[in-house]
Amino acid sequence: MIPSPLAALDAAQIATSVVIFLAVFAATAVGLNPLRQWLARRESRQQRILQGALLLKVGARTATVLTAIGVVFLAFIGYGLTESVFGAILAGAVGVLLPNHVLKYLWRRRVAKLESQLVTGIQTLSSGVRAGLNLVQAMELVARDGPIPLRQEFRHMLREYEYGVALEEAMENTVRRIGSGDFRLLFAALRTHRQRGGDLGATLDRIAESVREIQRLEARVKTLTAQGKVTARWLGAMPAVVLAILYFLVSREDTLKLFTEDLGKLILAAIVLLNIIGFLWIRKIVSVDI
Repeated sequence: MIPSPLAALDAAQIATSVVIFLAVFAATAVGLNPLRQWLARRESRQQRILQGALLLKVGARTATVLTAIGVVFLAFIGYGLTESVFGAILAGAVGVLLPNHVLKYLWRRRVAKLESQLVTGIQTLSSGVRAGLNLVQAMELVARDGPIPLRQEFRHMLREYEYGVALEEAMENTVRRIGSGDFRLLFAALRTHRQRGGDLGATLDRIAESVREIQRLEARVKTLTAQGKVTARWLGAMPAVVLAILYFLVSREDTLKLFTEDLGKLILAAIVLLNIIGFLWIRKIVSVDI
């Protein structure tokens, strides 16, 4: 009996489905351990930023779950707008990368605010020392009367000291948590003074003057490189802006072909790659470390 073409087609579809299932299963089995390691590293970084730098009572696992929900939500939106798997993958990738950038932005904004308040805090320390207080008591003045978030950081450091951590170690933990060169300079000078002695008030005055001069130079560098950074941001945003203009104002059908046809996907991949290279190149040029 000669098999019908329909039966042969069904057999081919079944065989294809089995091969795809086995391929997906093998890829999952091979990639599961690297995925776990990547998630562990990601959660460790988020833990340092959330509970370390930002002093928030938010667990890294909670952030991971919220990120996963956001990735699925954005993938559905991307598929709904483009009606293609490529659009869903692109939107999902945005959901994966966006939380880290948001956390880094919040961390950098907090560090910038801490550094802007540091000179005032050093002056408070110096005034307390000149009034007859020791270093810990002067730090308690900053922890009680200083501005937020500087007050929070000194309060956290003194809480570690009260729980039995050596003051030098508590200062090192604070430097590691904040990640600021200005704080590293201050606490390094304080550790040196505790080891060798000297006039602490004069030392604090010199540190305040040094930090003020460093911040003045950093502000000057930011002013000189501001135009290049704005150019990099516009370069990064222009492909999305152009796509939005083409989709909503020019031709929606032709724009969707970029996401549905192979040539369009290749063009989009090349645009994204060249855009990332240009963005990183400009940021590297305008990045000045003083």
